[in-house]
Amino acid sequence: MAIGDIIVGIDIGTSKVCCCLGQINKFNQVEILNSSSVTCDGFKKGKIVSTDAVARAIRFAISDIETMQDFIIKSAYVNIVGKHVSIFKTKYSVKLDDKYDGVTQKNIDTIIRSVGEIEIPDGQQIIDIVPSKFITDTKITDDPIGIFTDVLEAELDVIIADKQVVKTIGLAMQKAGLMIDGIVINGFAMKDIILTDEEKEKGVLLLDVGAGNVDVSLFKNNGIIYTDSIPVGGDTITNDISLGLQISYQEADKLKKQYGLASVSYIDNDYNITLTTYSGEEKTKTVKCSEIVEIMSARVEEMFELIKEMLAKNQLENVAATCVIAGQGFNSINKTEKIAEQILRMDVRFGNGKMANLIKPECATAYGVVKYISNIKHSKNIGSKIQLDEEQTFIENAISSVKSFVSSKLRKLKK
Repeated sequence: MAIGDIIVGIDIGTSKVCCCLGQINKFNQVEILNSSSVTCDGFKKGKIVSTDAVARAIRFAISDIETMQDFIIKSAYVNIVGKHVSIFKTKYSVKLDDKYDGVTQKNIDTIIRSVGEIEIPDGQQIIDIVPSKFITDTKITDDPIGIFTDVLEAELDVIIADKQVVKTIGLAMQKAGLMIDGIVINGFAMKDIILTDEEKEKGVLLLDVGAGNVDVSLFKNNGIIYTDSIPVGGDTITNDISLGLQISYQEADKLKKQYGLASVSYIDNDYNITLTTYSGEEKTKTVKCSEIVEIMSARVEEMFELIKEMLAKNQLENVAATCVIAGQGFNSINKTEKIAEQILRMDVRFGNGKMANLIKPECATAYGVVKYISNIKHSKNIGSKIQLDEEQTFIENAISSVKSFVSSKLRKLKK
């Protein structure tokens, strides 16, 4: 890391695109300068369905930040959901020419380059190589620089992703006028702002609940061992209420927030509620509070049952000691953690992100991307590319002027 490096993180979510801007300060820590959130409907069930819609949202989010800064953003790091990602672990070693020269960054780079040359399945590509620990003649460490050793061995997590999905993300970024600095999986983006070191060591299941999907990440011994996602989220529950009660989506969302409970067993007073946008044959309809809660409860239980099945299918059901629920999707549904404990058979808590003052809760993942990149130890160049406003060249200004002139002529011709 270099003091002054700018890091831009983008989170492409089901209902919004968020952008976060950070800078490395003199203490080698990331300082958040700004964040922005823009609604977007170009991402459904964990996939980009409209690159134009996503690109437009990215551009608006970036522009919001640029107007408050003195530079133009040229590149950014972007997230990817676990559904399109696989992880495998490997070991590589390198023999030092002279033990007493100590381990250098060049030795680490040699190991990472060697991993990058391995064969991977068709249709996949490597998006990240993460050293989990290094083994020298005398110790196991996460930072071997300067240690005297004959052989340096590294245990690494190799992150591979669906090539077509990566290409689509790249196309959306390109249409927004940005280059990609790197792609960060959601689990990595959230782990440092949500999980404790003890949880990551002992084993923890991280559930990042969004509007349209739940990103699932499993950590153990300070490394990630599994990631996936399921197409269920906060908006799914709102839609269930809307369809089940034959009311507008807006009223369903209001009822979810007002009467949110994960089980009817927690209802103190099962009073009547008059529906204001009911579309059935009668002009109005009154329902019990328990009817709304039953709809929410069914979907919440289904979500945790799906996650339980996912872990069992991959023989991972006994890996995690605890579960942490993050994200905004289930914020309004009380007692969700109690249902999770009953189904998953482990301690469950809601994660409260350790966020900077300028970060809105909905921008947590974008902030996590910036935080994760800033914490990378073995890389000198992590900064996103920027251009100062006054550095725009004469040629760029000329091209811009010609484009404006041509556009104005075309508009006149159309008239």
